[in-house]
Amino acid sequence: MEHNNNILIIGGPNSGKTHFGGQLYLRFRSDECTYKIATPPEDLTVFQEVVDCLSDGRSASRSNVELRKNLSLKIIDSKNVAVSVSFPDYGGEQIKQIVDNRGVNELWQHQIENSDKWILFIRLNDIPEIEDIVNRPLPEKVSIKDERKSPLKISDNAFYIELLQMLLYAKKVSNKQNVTIPRLMIALSCWDLLNAGGAIPQEILKTKLPMFYEFVTNSWDKSNLYIVGLSSTEKTLHNEKSDDDYLNSSPENFGYAILPDGTKEKDLTLLISKIIGQ
Repeated sequence: MEHNNNILIIGGPNSGKTHFGGQLYLRFRSDECTYKIATPPEDLTVFQEVVDCLSDGRSASRSNVELRKNLSLKIIDSKNVAVSVSFPDYGGEQIKQIVDNRGVNELWQHQIENSDKWILFIRLNDIPEIEDIVNRPLPEKVSIKDERKSPLKISDNAFYIELLQMLLYAKKVSNKQNVTIPRLMIALSCWDLLNAGGAIPQEILKTKLPMFYEFVTNSWDKSNLYIVGLSSTEKTLHNEKSDDDYLNSSPENFGYAILPDGTKEKDLTLLISKIIGQ
């Protein structure tokens, strides 16, 4: 299969895709960046709204930005290598629907078929700690009647496994043998909130989502799987109150990635280079 460098950005609501997209857009416009925008999208409104929020030191929240759009950036590097970065669901609402409905819509099907690299955003600080037999509290008495009223909610481990299985099925790729295409990068977003210490991203994912970790490491070829940490803003921003550090500097001076070996990298576009194999 031909490697087209078509990157699909995947993640649910509040998973970190919004700020990452805005920061990429800022960097792609910079004279210092390796990548340049080759073909601007027809509608730059969302990217510009995110940039405007960050420039004002505010979070690009759902109240500040219109996120229900499908976006794509066509870029080239200094050697004229073309790369497409696609956000089929910038706000992330459709990800849950894919799992709930066990299928993808026409837009997603097209994007999946044409992609050969995936970046999956997971925000681990929103995922509760796994309880063991020691720290698990005693169960409260629940009547059968109450149980029937409660909707069935799958675990976070099961959700992400199911999501990738649905996407692989849509791409007609079996995970019975080690997957090489699509290449997969798992971006553990909001890394600054994880209190990771010196742990590398792989260790954090294995601790927080052990079953999902086993699934991806057993399904993907090792040279085509990357687990990284990501903090697109480097600190928590608020919806209304502007952050002084951002007001005194430029948004592109903030943010960092933690590479698989634990190296901290300020250039967020390096994740694009890594996923396309440069």
